[in-house]
Amino acid sequence: MGLALFAINSCKQDKLGPVTKDNVAPGPVSNVTIENLHGAAKLTYQVPNDADLLYVKASYTTKKGEVRETKVSRYNSDLTVVGFGDTSAYKVTIYAVDKSENTSSPLVVTVHPLTPSVKIVRDSLVVTPDFGGINVKFSNSTEENLAIVVLANDSLKQFSPINTDYTNLKKGDFSTRGLPSTPTKFGIFVRDRWGNLSDTLIVTATPLFEALLDRTKMAGLVLPTDAPLGYGGSIAGLFDGNTQDGFYHTGDAARMPQWFTYDMGVTAKLSRLSWFMRPGYFYTLHNPRVVEIWGSNNPNPDGSYDASWTLLAKHTQIKPSGLPEGQLSQADIDAANAGETITFPLNTPKVRYIRFKTLQNWSNGTYVNFYEIMMWGDTN
Repeated sequence: MGLALFAINSCKQDKLGPVTKDNVAPGPVSNVTIENLHGAAKLTYQVPNDADLLYVKASYTTKKGEVRETKVSRYNSDLTVVGFGDTSAYKVTIYAVDKSENTSSPLVVTVHPLTPSVKIVRDSLVVTPDFGGINVKFSNSTEENLAIVVLANDSLKQFSPINTDYTNLKKGDFSTRGLPSTPTKFGIFVRDRWGNLSDTLIVTATPLFEALLDRTKMAGLVLPTDAPLGYGGSIAGLFDGNTQDGFYHTGDAARMPQWFTYDMGVTAKLSRLSWFMRPGYFYTLHNPRVVEIWGSNNPNPDGSYDASWTLLAKHTQIKPSGLPEGQLSQADIDAANAGETITFPLNTPKVRYIRFKTLQNWSNGTYVNFYEIMMWGDTN
């Protein structure tokens, strides 16, 4: 009974709010210093000596008339106002607020934010033709969360977004694909989380030709050094067109590194390879993590890595979210369903036979298990 009464009394007190409430405003902050940052400004100050001070807030108005506000605890001696889309002078109003929500007289300062991240990244963009589209390289020195948007004419001839890359990487690149090998007008601009936009870079580029290779022509070529299979796995399962069934799985005798070999059925200058992880086990267990792709036109029948094999690419799979094993974000799931893609260099030689070599799986174990492979390239 005593516990129940205590709970009831606690709820009643919570609803009452402050025991005392006054109409006395706190003093303003003082001794403000300004550090202008990229798209932001850090304000350092001295809080008033008011016992019931609760927080400090600062606000400014954007060029579009939007009011943005930042609040920090009374225990902070600084705050950062963010989201500036240019380097204009902005008036920032600072208030001290007490526990009765009384507001001090305003203190107005002027900040001059440095070049915002959207412009820094926009000015760094380098666009080059890629297989089926373009590749965009960028530098993001502030490591701000940004969206890089690619525009092109859609089926209705409307110049509209066809791909968006979300990133906070310091340096990176991404490709936009699925386009014909004809001169194409592209636009690229950068957007931040506050809706600030860079100007649009306009380029005309001709995507390099690529085509999805016919999976029905692909078949395993078992050589003496290839990893033993087990648990119902087969190389044929990688080319059955099904990412949910039919799989490759090595057996108990397999050790790292390990590989398997297959014949594409055609000789091609490769542009891409995508593999699909085991459903329900994304970024964990026996899925390949660090791999090498080798190519040959005349593999040695003894299975050795001799002069007949050429290293085409080395690749490490990265979990987009960086979350611990067993935890998946929507970005992780979307990336897994889209397939893990290796892009081959433009100078990759034409080959017919592929050796998929796994150096490490996600569990650091000795098995390799995944569900499908798709290949793109030029057979002409």
